Amino acid sequence: MKSIFLAAIILATIALAGCSKKSSSTVDPTTPTSLSVNPTDGQTAVRLDAGVALTFTKPVDRVTVERNFHLISQRSMPDSLCPDRTMMPHGGMTGIMNDSLMMRHMGQVHSMRGRFSWNGDSTMCTFRPDSMMTPRTQYMIHMGREMMQMMQRRMGEMGMMGNHGNGMMQDDMMLHFTTMDTTGTGNGHGHH
Repeated sequence: MKSIFLAAIILATIALAGCSKKSSSTVDPTTPTSLSVNPTDGQTAVRLDAGVALTFTKPVDRVTVERNFHLISQRSMPDSLCPDRTMMPHGGMTGIMNDSLMMRHMGQVHSMRGRFSWNGDSTMCTFRPDSMMTPRTQYMIHMGREMMQMMQRRMGEMGMMGNHGNGMMQDDMMLHFTTMDTTGTGNGHGHH
């Protein structure tokens, strides 16, 4: 009876730690994480001039990371802002997260342009957007399937973190953060 109860607790813990498109999952603190991202998933009041830092436990292929990393503003998702708006309707962030064609489109057309800076051993990089982010806006950090597969080959099981899509998007990683409120009426702390 005790072993059945213990097995039920373990299964419940595994189920709670799984991924969902509605909430982020946390990594077991006793398991080393192969990737850490800053800003963290769900973080709020992120500075408008912040970069996105990726730290890996082992060296990675820089070209693969740079080709598969996208920073996308929720405000860039409406159809009216798209030069290809006659091709396909965009919808909201949740719908886009589950559509591999739309995610490819968002990465190619709507992701923020910027530059990467790397450390010498290819275990850490920072993406710096070419322009400031927009206040009080949700951003998606999207890391594509090719990057996740490369990391798994080099580092083994990474543990689950962040949001993952469903179906064809299940191998991609998507994290979200919200920028600060610069009006002084929200949860931000001024301009910088």
